[in-house]
Amino acid sequence: MDRIITYMDLKNLNIPDKDIVAQEILSLPEEDWYWIKFHGAWMCSLYNARPDVGWFEQYSFNPNLPKESASVVALRDYVFPYIGGVGNVTVIKTKPGEMLNDHVDSAPEEVGGMQHKFRWVVKGKKESTLYFFDENGNKHYYEPQTDAYVINGSHPHGMTNTGNDIKLTVCIGSPWQPNKEYYRNIESLEYTSIPFPKEIKKEWNDPRFDNENKIGLGVTEFKQKL
Repeated sequence: MDRIITYMDLKNLNIPDKDIVAQEILSLPEEDWYWIKFHGAWMCSLYNARPDVGWFEQYSFNPNLPKESASVVALRDYVFPYIGGVGNVTVIKTKPGEMLNDHVDSAPEEVGGMQHKFRWVVKGKKESTLYFFDENGNKHYYEPQTDAYVINGSHPHGMTNTGNDIKLTVCIGSPWQPNKEYYRNIESLEYTSIPFPKEIKKEWNDPRFDNENKIGLGVTEFKQKL
């Protein structure tokens, strides 16, 4: 059975050129950014591994990134080998004072289990921004010691950008799944496990999984400009 990890610093993963990657992301055209209502944040895609979202061609990098850009090299040559495969890569952008809605990054039936989600903060404050709800519904703040880390997407969490700069977080999840290479890389790493909240609020679940609403993953529903 997979161990339940709320969060874990990836102390054995060194990804180069973080500042250059951040600048490349901020240089992407405005039309690459979309407001995602559920998360309450602006997002763009760096790599599309899914056929149903429609950011751009499946299994390709954002066409507005040069083929040997720092972003492409970081993901292709460092991150993907570490996690043992490719996944959908998106970036969350928050300005100082902005918040991510409290949510879970998994299907409702997966809450309480382990859903590995890769995160890499390339710009902005990491400390005292990301929090998880404990068994009593209190916020437990994560204080990462590394820019790259893993969280449990099925554990209710949120984020407030308490820094003085834009925060850019590179995120990888579905359709990537943990595998032997990934487990080998994290097997010796320390991690923290926090009990799940006793109450899981309905608004924490993505309405895309609500069959009554029949909301899909298509461009119309998923990518809405303000």
